[in-house]
Amino acid sequence: MPTGRRGRFLALGLVLVALGGVYVLAVAPLIDLYGQRQEQLVDGRMLLPRLQAAAAALPELRAQVALLRAAARTRKVTLDGASDAIASANLQSRIEGYAAAVGATIGSTESLPAETRDGYRRIGLRFALNGPYETLVRLLAKLQEATPPLIVDNLQIHGLLRRPGLPADAENDPGLDAGLDVYGFRNADKTTATAR
Repeated sequence: MPTGRRGRFLALGLVLVALGGVYVLAVAPLIDLYGQRQEQLVDGRMLLPRLQAAAAALPELRAQVALLRAAARTRKVTLDGASDAIASANLQSRIEGYAAAVGATIGSTESLPAETRDGYRRIGLRFALNGPYETLVRLLAKLQEATPPLIVDNLQIHGLLRRPGLPADAENDPGLDAGLDVYGFRNADKTTATAR
């Protein structure tokens, strides 16, 4: 072992290396852990008012959910009818009533094949209509707002030509021809029950 001044410098170097090792192995991880915990506390303090506000709003939200569930239970979502044919006839009479209410003329009605979809029977009708643009728009709005809900598909609107030489007024306006499919759903359980 060196002695004298050289030995002292070497001993001082060894002490510094040992202190550096202790710092890297023990003190630095503790400082990092302390910093992480402090960040978690700051995040928790920032989150606390939000959690308290959410907890205060919880009873009101539960009451709203109860009201919405009650409304959903009472809302009618399927067509009436013990069979597909009866449900189709009910659907046809409803749509004819909507068309008459807005002034649209139904030229023809065709039944579409019923299909089973996720526990429901899809009942469909194809209509050929005639009327002014505004009338057809009002009919589509009535179908959109109908209860139980109805689905409009395959909508086709064609303009009709006026005879040449006639003035352009409401009396001589032939309107528009429209074709559309309208679907409603009925419970498939009713079909199974009537088949037994």
